[in-house]
Amino acid sequence: MIAKSKCLFVLHEGIGSTIFNSQVLEHSIGMKNYEFDIDILSYNTFSKSWNLSKANHSYINQTLPNIKLFLFKALNIYNPFSYLYNSILLIIFFLKNKNVYKLIHARADYTAFLCILTKPFHKLPVIWDCRGDSISELQDSLSRKNIVVNFFGNFIFVNINKIICRFNSKYCDGAVFVSDALFQMYRQVLYTKYIEIIPCPVPEEKFYYSLTLRNEMRKLHSIPKETKVCLYSGSMIAYQSIGEQIELYRNLLLFPDVLIIIATSEPDLAKLHFSDFLSNRFKILSVKYEEMNSFYNMADFSFLIRDNKILNNVASPTKFGEYCLTGLPVIMNDTVYQSLQISKLLGNYISHFDSSLNVLSNSRRQEIADASINIFSRKFLNQKYMKLYKSVL
Repeated sequence: MIAKSKCLFVLHEGIGSTIFNSQVLEHSIGMKNYEFDIDILSYNTFSKSWNLSKANHSYINQTLPNIKLFLFKALNIYNPFSYLYNSILLIIFFLKNKNVYKLIHARADYTAFLCILTKPFHKLPVIWDCRGDSISELQDSLSRKNIVVNFFGNFIFVNINKIICRFNSKYCDGAVFVSDALFQMYRQVLYTKYIEIIPCPVPEEKFYYSLTLRNEMRKLHSIPKETKVCLYSGSMIAYQSIGEQIELYRNLLLFPDVLIIIATSEPDLAKLHFSDFLSNRFKILSVKYEEMNSFYNMADFSFLIRDNKILNNVASPTKFGEYCLTGLPVIMNDTVYQSLQISKLLGNYISHFDSSLNVLSNSRRQEIADASINIFSRKFLNQKYMKLYKSVL
C-alpha cells in the first residue's frame, strides 16, 4: 500500500451547512481515494456563526469519524489586528503539529495570505485556492453600506485586498482558479508555473439523473405530468439579482402549467422578497443538501440569474454544476461566462428572454448528465487536484 501524503485544508469561514459540505468536506472525502489524506482546519471569524459552526463540527465528527476536522475561533478578518492575531493562531497550530503535514491547501485569498506569511514557521508549500474576485466582491458589498463605511472601506480594505492578491500571486507555490476568466485576471502577475483551472466540483454519486427518482418525487409532491417545474436553488444574497428574478417569475407564472420552487437555506428572507408570489404555484422550501438531488430530478428547468458584475462574470457557481449533472436545462442571463460557455456546449442553455419552455425527453436529460461528468464531477476534477499537489511537493 502506498503511503499517503498528509495535507491540510485551511479556511477562515467556519463550518457552514452548504458550501462547506460541497466544496471542503467533499474534497477531503474524495481525495482519500488517491494518495492524499487531507485534514481540515477551519477558523470561525464571525461570532454570529459560531454556534452553527460548533453544531456542524459536532455532527461531522459523529457521522464522519475518518475526517479530522479542527475548529477554532479567530478574529474577524476585517479587524485590523486580525492579520497578526490569526497568523499567531496558525503558528501555534503548526508548532503543535510539527512535521505532520506536507502541503497546505489554502481556501480563498485571506487564508492563502496568512499561510504564505507564516511559511518561515511551517516551511510547507502553499496552494492558493482562488475562489473568485474578492476585490470586486468587497466593493460590491461596500456599495450597499452608508457613504462613510463605503469610503473608508474602499480606501482601506479594498487596497489591502489588492496587496494580498499581489502577494499571493508572487509567493504561492501553486494556484487553483475556478474559471478561466478569473485566471486571466492574474495571469500576468503569477510567479508559479503550477496552475490549474478547476470549476467547483460536484460529487457525481450524489447528483445524477434518475427517471425512477423523478417519477417518485413528482408523485410524492402530487405534481401532474403536464406541470412544468422551474426550480431555483441558492441563497438570497444581493448578487443573485433578486429584482430580475422577480420579473422573470412574474412572466413565467402567466402560464397556468408552471410551478416555481425556491429551494433555499434562507426561506424567511425569500418570503420577504417574493411575498407577491406566495400561492400554490410558487413554493418556498428549506431543502437540505442531501435532498437537493431529488428536487433537481423532480424539476424540468432551473435558474441562474445574476447581476452583470465582475464578481459574477468570473464565478463558478456550484449549483450550476449540480444542475448539469442532473441534466436540467438552465434558464439564465449571460453574466456568468463559464456557465454560459459550458451550457451552450452541453445544450441545456435557455435564455431568460425565452418563454417557450420545452421539456426535455428523459434520454436527452441523461445525455446532458453523462456529458457533464467530464466537466464537473469530483472524480474527474480530483485528477487535476492530484496533479497540482504532486507538482508542488
